[in-house]
Amino acid sequence: MKARTAAAFAGAALAANFYLVAAKATPTFELEPAGSSLRFTAIQQAAKFESHFEKFTALVRFDPAEPEKGRISARIDLASVDTGNPERDQVLGTADWFNLGKWPEARFNAAQIVRSAEGYAASGTLTLRGVTRPVVLRFRWTPAAGPVFARLVGSAALERLAFGVGQGEWQDTAYVGNPVTVEVDIRLRQVQDTVNSVPIIEKGSR
Repeated sequence: MKARTAAAFAGAALAANFYLVAAKATPTFELEPAGSSLRFTAIQQAAKFESHFEKFTALVRFDPAEPEKGRISARIDLASVDTGNPERDQVLGTADWFNLGKWPEARFNAAQIVRSAEGYAASGTLTLRGVTRPVVLRFRWTPAAGPVFARLVGSAALERLAFGVGQGEWQDTAYVGNPVTVEVDIRLRQVQDTVNSVPIIEKGSR
């Protein structure tokens, strides 16, 4: 009798602990394509030009009360670049630039998020053209009107030559500058944390 009672208490304690852990799980969000954008700004012939990607995805685990438990992962279909100039888009896909035949996508992963003056800073790595470098995404987090939505707005600064983007004569920064600013403005929908990787979704396809 005592053994059964002890077992029952142990089972109850384990169940309570399971539900407590589940209740504290960091919320998981995936990209809501409608209303989301991924842009970058560069300099060509001393003039800024803005571009964007039509296809990308993001998976975010984040709780503003516990940012240190957050995680961000994103995938970008580099062939979906749109600079507003078809000829320039074609050049970006060549071996000297993105080299789409070998590296069709870029990936960003961040596992260290802290509070900052701007809101939050996510320290991670960007893999582009087969090269992985540290990148910091500084962002603001805003819950949306619905109970399961949120919005992440942020930016990151990087240098294209650090990733080997622009080979040969394109390494000369007199024509195309080295600094690149990436800007994200994404709408996120809360989901159950059952997805390990999210396929690339065409923005606006829903």
